[in-house]
Amino acid sequence: MKNYALVTGSADRIGKAIAIDLAKNGYNLVLHYNSSLEKAQKVKDEIQALENGIEVELLQINFLTENDFDHIFEDLKKKKRSIEILVNCASDFVPSDFKNQGSELFEKEMTINFKNPYLLTKAFARVFGKGNIINFIDTKVSKNSTTHLDYILSKKLLKDFTKISAVELAPNIRVNGIAPGLILPPKGKDESYLLNLAQNIPLKTIGNLEEILKAFRFILDSQFFTGQILYIDGGEHLV
Repeated sequence: MKNYALVTGSADRIGKAIAIDLAKNGYNLVLHYNSSLEKAQKVKDEIQALENGIEVELLQINFLTENDFDHIFEDLKKKKRSIEILVNCASDFVPSDFKNQGSELFEKEMTINFKNPYLLTKAFARVFGKGNIINFIDTKVSKNSTTHLDYILSKKLLKDFTKISAVELAPNIRVNGIAPGLILPPKGKDESYLLNLAQNIPLKTIGNLEEILKAFRFILDSQFFTGQILYIDGGEHLV
């Protein structure tokens, strides 16, 4: 049975970079996407262009519907795809505050950013029983003021769940998190937007995808490392 890594939200941004880096390091891939089939296919094509024999499978899941992740994992297992690494990277980033009425956005942010990593983690542990889980969080979970209330609440839960999982699933499964800071501009913004924000953090500069990949590789390589959140943020979480 071949070992695979499953990356959620793999069609773009950090998820795409993680998937390609895993492929370069010899991992077969299951690439999750929801509606971005064209982008996911391009990632698959880019990986297969490496010509290193890596196998890539696309997996469509809508995280806003009910999913039986045990069944999904069992199906992969039957096809001799043993998931060794689960990367919970898919997320939804929408502004909100105390002025917003209703629970629709709250439920959406909680479902995509917390509920699905929660369910995937439990299913991964039941079906495969060993490996690595890496959750992508956000440096702003260290703060209590935000313009993205529902999003940050969901990521704060994911941060604490990462630590709980590391205790409960040890010693067979290591669980860690990466909390990016100013790495990629949000949609509709450019690098100058990030550089302006960077003047308020200790290192006064922005990061890049390679800094995220370095942290990711460190987690995979460090067998005595679990339950930790790596803040790749230029010190932003300190201020």
